[in-house]
Amino acid sequence: MNLVGPNTLLVTGAFADREELAGYERIMVPPDEEYAGNSLLINGRLIMPAGYPKTRRMLEALSQPITELDTSEFRRMDGGLTCLSLRF
Repeated sequence: MNLVGPNTLLVTGAFADREELAGYERIMVPPDEEYAGNSLLINGRLIMPAGYPKTRRMLEALSQPITELDTSEFRRMDGGLTCLSLRF
């Protein structure tokens, strides 16, 4: 689950119906693209792992620039964009 726009979360099925998220718009990642849920919004740009076209199409509806990155080597060790980011 990650914030991808104003009051908008990108969520996997495990979080889609959580009552704690009731005040947010939710974009649900397709089950076969759950790794794409590890996307980031940084300075008005969405950064997402490459190779998840269904999720990308859903994110394009937010009208924010999108950058896809090859994270295949990090995924081998269960790493993702949030693991590689230090945001404060």
